[in-house]
Amino acid sequence: MITKQILDTYYSQTFDIERFKANDPCGVVYQLMEHTDRQLDIEIGALLVAMISWGSRKVIVPTALHMLRDEMRWHPADFIINEEYVCCYSDAKNGCVYRTLNVSTFKAVCQSLHDAIKGHHTMEELFVGMPTKDVIATICRWLAPAKIGTMDKSACKRVCMFVRWMTRKESPDLNIWRSRSQADLYAVMDTHVQQLTQNLLMNKRPTWKSCEELTNIFKEWDADDPLKYDIALMTFADNA
Repeated sequence: MITKQILDTYYSQTFDIERFKANDPCGVVYQLMEHTDRQLDIEIGALLVAMISWGSRKVIVPTALHMLRDEMRWHPADFIINEEYVCCYSDAKNGCVYRTLNVSTFKAVCQSLHDAIKGHHTMEELFVGMPTKDVIATICRWLAPAKIGTMDKSACKRVCMFVRWMTRKESPDLNIWRSRSQADLYAVMDTHVQQLTQNLLMNKRPTWKSCEELTNIFKEWDADDPLKYDIALMTFADNA
């Protein structure tokens, strides 16, 4: 049974940042940051890594590394702005980028990002003054070709995770979007998280309602850094 005390203990005593980064998709974004400090590179790279972050981390991580290193040569911004994606994944087996994400769909996502960021130096500047919920909804629309979900049908897990990466101050998150507050982040809700937190939630399915419900609980536990409990939950699950 998940409680605040259990998660506080996991966050303060059990969570190993370096081990986490070595095994989590966010670690690939840290590798990207060894090759570029351009904010738009980091934003686009992290978003595309988050987009493919479903399934086994052992498969996600090498897939994300191939995408950023081999297809984008560590410069995702140029890849999108210069439309280099038109010729990407030319040797993809069976036209597949990752699981059900095929090359044509990936290119459609890249075109959507190209149109969204045109004329802007960063993604962050697009979202100045925008409520976090609206930021999440906007990014879901950008990624619509990949069918990652919308608030009326899902908890938007991967987009919430991306926004956490960009905003939250403490490692393993990146604290790139310093104009935004980590107090306004939303829980990263999927089936596994929903199962772990059943004792806390009225909503028993991984929907946006359950995401909001869990977010509000986290905010009651820590109003300044509610998403530290997301990290604690992941650590709990890995050790369960």
